[in-house]
Amino acid sequence: MLALYPLTILAVSLGALATRITTDSAAVSGRTFDYVVAGAGLGGITVATKLSARGYSVLIIEAGKDLQNHAPIYDAERRGELNKDPATDCNWHYTGSDENGTALSVKIDSGKCIGGSTSINGMVWYRPACAELDALEGLGNPGWNSESMFSYMRDIEHNHPPSVAQRAAGADIVWSQHGFDGPLNVSFPVPMRIPAAQALYKAAITLVFGIPRGRDLSDRQGSVSASTSWTIWWDPVARITRRASAAYTLLYPKDKQQATLTVLAEHTVDKVIFNKLMKATGVQFGSPATKKLFTVNVKREVILAAGSLATPPILERSGVGSKEVLKAAGIKQLVDLPGVGRNLQDQPGTGLSALVQTANASNTLVIDNRNIFAPVITLLNIDQLFGDRAPSRFHVVHTAHRPCSAGSAAMAGQLQKSIGARAKAAVDSGAEVNLAGATELYTTVMNLITKQKMPVSELISESYPAVMTSVFWPLTPLSRGHIHIKSSDPFTQPIITPRFLTDDFDVDVAVQIAKKARSVYQTPLFAPIISQLVVDSVAANATDAEWAAWYKSTSFGVSHWMGSSSMRPRKSGGVVSPELNVYGTQGLRIADASIMPFQVTSHTMSLVYTIGQKAADMILPGGWEW
Repeated sequence: MLALYPLTILAVSLGALATRITTDSAAVSGRTFDYVVAGAGLGGITVATKLSARGYSVLIIEAGKDLQNHAPIYDAERRGELNKDPATDCNWHYTGSDENGTALSVKIDSGKCIGGSTSINGMVWYRPACAELDALEGLGNPGWNSESMFSYMRDIEHNHPPSVAQRAAGADIVWSQHGFDGPLNVSFPVPMRIPAAQALYKAAITLVFGIPRGRDLSDRQGSVSASTSWTIWWDPVARITRRASAAYTLLYPKDKQQATLTVLAEHTVDKVIFNKLMKATGVQFGSPATKKLFTVNVKREVILAAGSLATPPILERSGVGSKEVLKAAGIKQLVDLPGVGRNLQDQPGTGLSALVQTANASNTLVIDNRNIFAPVITLLNIDQLFGDRAPSRFHVVHTAHRPCSAGSAAMAGQLQKSIGARAKAAVDSGAEVNLAGATELYTTVMNLITKQKMPVSELISESYPAVMTSVFWPLTPLSRGHIHIKSSDPFTQPIITPRFLTDDFDVDVAVQIAKKARSVYQTPLFAPIISQLVVDSVAANATDAEWAAWYKSTSFGVSHWMGSSSMRPRKSGGVVSPELNVYGTQGLRIADASIMPFQVTSHTMSLVYTIGQKAADMILPGGWEW
């Protein structure tokens, strides 16, 4: 049976037993809570609900609104209507900058409401591979390995295995890779999307890349091509596909109400307050509407879970960060922690489309208007992406574009040889703290790419009315950026410098996946379906340099931000310990994607649910089961 819940929680009827959701600062100002959590997104809701279930008083402070009754959020197939009305906007729309301080043309998406980015994301669910999680432990983080982390992923998941009809349309799971008793609904859509197109894509992708069809995106050692499952469930009463966000899963349902939990919405966390021993004793927060600041007291711990783009600014406003950044913002340094805000990573994506023949315009087996993103996902390693074909150039940092005769084996060798140069470039750009730490990190990532053969590119196969579309990106980017505050004002956006595609390898991966994505549509399988290719202004005989220019001009961050408060040794540029404690402080932890020092090859939800659960169990061992 599906884990059903109503649209609205009717908290009033539950009286004193209900979780309190309020926008009234007076309800919490001056009070003392056992725990205060910054951010009501995935990590924050997960850790907060586990702590409050143990009987401790917990406050979550969230900058965004409570939009639980907003249809484009709860109705998964209406996600195309998101963020069109300022009154119901759940998106920060951050502005990014290049290294010269010039604003990027595409805004940065990040969730700004209760539920965070799980309220607006593509809902894709699958797990990282074992090798990359074990590599996390290898960076000096004991206990952070595939065995321990997979147990949390199973605990949270309530997988609904595909029906006979869904299996016939392409769905499948490997049972050992999933959980079936957790609160988070994971399923395939009812009915399956574009089954004929899914079969076409899988067959053509096998031809182009030589990758066999997989059963399950979570069942892999590295690369895979398979149908996608989502954090959704079919509501047979309302007859809609409902989004299973963190809020709809752990906060809003009637059976999840906790009198010990309070959520203050529409208020921004300014900073953490410390005593002389650098123990977190409170949190200062404010209303963007009035700019007035308030304080709440903390008895036990503060947990920052505001995400990779908001947690570092809170730390810096609290006096935790690099001396240069804090001095420029007029903030007294309390803890010298230069790794704050560095090592920022996301994946730069773009796409291309093929027009569908008129005869197929109404064939819903091939194209449809259902906005459930990414029905087929393919993850490709360097052998599958490059094979024996020559990359556009050797991979030494800042080399010029020039042809070479190396295939993927030679590329792997060049990547290993370039670690020192890449580490130096990252430090010089402000993306890393020191050469030793950067070298250690790049060595780990290079081993994943070249020895473990982790995927380096993701290809999403889609269709919309009149077109078939591919969306793609470098999956394990080597480019690194940074994020820092520019003033002490908590209501001013930080300076976000992603430095997308500043590494030659990322550009090569981008060019190759774009070219091969076009090749998928050029296979004979698609001849009866499409009428012509549409790739903006890239000509059929475009050079790699022209492809690279096109990619850079059309790409955008796919909002899988990580790394800006990395979990690794302090001497290496780390911000938190393996116990998620912020170095140099007491009673302050981080529980969001910012702790990840490198990108993983899955979408991020399974990982961040794990971080939130693991954080709660570290804070209160022997924790409550879902």
